[in-house]
Amino acid sequence: MLPLRELYVGPLAEKLKAEHPQHPIVLKFLNTVKTAYISTAAYMQKKLPLNSRTLQALSALDPLVRGHSETGILLKRLSGPEMMGHLVPPQFDVPLEVVKFNVDRTLPLYLDGDSMVTWWANIMATGKYPGLNHVVKGGLSIFHGPMVESSFSAMGDIISQKRTSMSMATFNAIQTTKYALKSRCQTAIQMFKRENVKLSTVDKALCKNIRTAGTKDKTRRKQALLKKKERQEEFGCQPTTSAEQSRKIAVEKDRHVRQIAAQKRKKALELLVQAKKAKK
Repeated sequence: MLPLRELYVGPLAEKLKAEHPQHPIVLKFLNTVKTAYISTAAYMQKKLPLNSRTLQALSALDPLVRGHSETGILLKRLSGPEMMGHLVPPQFDVPLEVVKFNVDRTLPLYLDGDSMVTWWANIMATGKYPGLNHVVKGGLSIFHGPMVESSFSAMGDIISQKRTSMSMATFNAIQTTKYALKSRCQTAIQMFKRENVKLSTVDKALCKNIRTAGTKDKTRRKQALLKKKERQEEFGCQPTTSAEQSRKIAVEKDRHVRQIAAQKRKKALELLVQAKKAKK
């Protein structure tokens, strides 16, 4: 762990730290920052899949690690049948190409910060490693599903002002539903329409999911809010006034929109009832 004086605390706090290095408030603040760093690091180690064999193999695509013995092992694993071997035509000997690639001194120089995609594109243009190129293309173009922004561009019609900060579970459910509807060229009403409202079979599982979805979401949000408050109390921090004010305005605006929608629905139902009475 870095000593307290080396911890990053931002430009403003850095200035105060330099002016009053031994002030009790500054020392207390630095200890709090250290605790936060340790807590965050422990959380990341617990959550991130650092032991994933797939991620370890993909890390060998970094040009900076070329030449290391472990890089050759990981590239061979990446091109194996358990990972991306199905992308390589049978006539190519990828293990042999990996050995040659790992010791090739004629390849262009790669500096930290350069585009890895551009560097590999230049390697592919030489045509020296055709089998390995198939593996690299697969590794650099993996579809990550709804967990990354690539799916946002593909499913852009489900993103709105309210949905830009939704949880991954919610986004995953929405994009899956949208994909199913688009693949069938149907709307939600067409897909779940019953020929006879009274006699047609009811999808009990669907009804149960609809009833429990809201309750589960509220419970999850409540638990997340409690955890957030606990962490704020632990580190002695509170949300900024501007953020709190913006949140209140957004909640009030959303409530107002729902009230207007409810009033319109009520008015429409009243007009419908009046129309039916007039027909009688």
